[in-house]
Amino acid sequence: MKRVDLHMHTTHSDGSYLPRDLVRYAKEKGLGCISVTDHDTMSSFDESQEAAREFGIELIPGIEISADFEPGTLHILGFFQDRNHPKLKTMLDDIQKARRERNPQIIEKLNKLGIDITFDEVKAASGGKQIGRPHFAKVLLKKGVIRSMDEAFTKYLSKGKPAYVDKRRFSSTDAIHCLREAGGVAVIAHPKQMKLDEEALTREVERLVEEGLGGIEAYNSCQNREEAQLYKRLAKRFNLFVTGGSDFHGANKPDVDLGFMGDGVELGYEIVDEMKASLRGGR
Repeated sequence: MKRVDLHMHTTHSDGSYLPRDLVRYAKEKGLGCISVTDHDTMSSFDESQEAAREFGIELIPGIEISADFEPGTLHILGFFQDRNHPKLKTMLDDIQKARRERNPQIIEKLNKLGIDITFDEVKAASGGKQIGRPHFAKVLLKKGVIRSMDEAFTKYLSKGKPAYVDKRRFSSTDAIHCLREAGGVAVIAHPKQMKLDEEALTREVERLVEEGLGGIEAYNSCQNREEAQLYKRLAKRFNLFVTGGSDFHGANKPDVDLGFMGDGVELGYEIVDEMKASLRGGR
């Protein structure tokens, strides 16, 4: 049975591994099926697919889209969608444009705090790919402004902190409908980060199911066994797929290793078979 990890990031968003290096590491970790779910982009897919063929790993098209939500964060994972679908391409182009407009604002806020940092330095830290807050953190760490990546967020870059600038997010309705129109399955990523109690989470999942939600990520490195059991109960109640992923970012989240979804958790290939069968049946 293939071991599966359906949540990870490359240098094309906020991970530290190049696509080929990430796939090679997945092979070393004994994974047989993965999905690269970069934030708001599928630009790493071709490189990842080439490496997957080389290393004998199955690669599922994936993405992670941020949706507008309070009080926590709502991220929607997409699996199997056509990255060339016109509506999906338009949505992602809009998000990338908004990201490009946000980055100079973060630079301006940091400069006003007396921190000497330039956009060119952050762009270099990103390797010329999509720029995210971890790239700002890298530069701050290199300059000695902070002592760890985590400190960059807790002191400057997290929501409510002095250098935070919100990014454009689509509604969950738009994100889910777009993924489905592109032939994909929409899944709640790390539901713990929605910061809802059980009753409120149940109501929210019910609303998302009405919008076309197909699954819930019960297993994630940030979630414990008790939380995973709750998410599995919700999946059963609303007839959702149960998925799992490490949310691996490499050096940008050094305490999370590829393939780790909680103590003793190994995700089998049956979930992939179930999603494939569902898509063939038009679910």
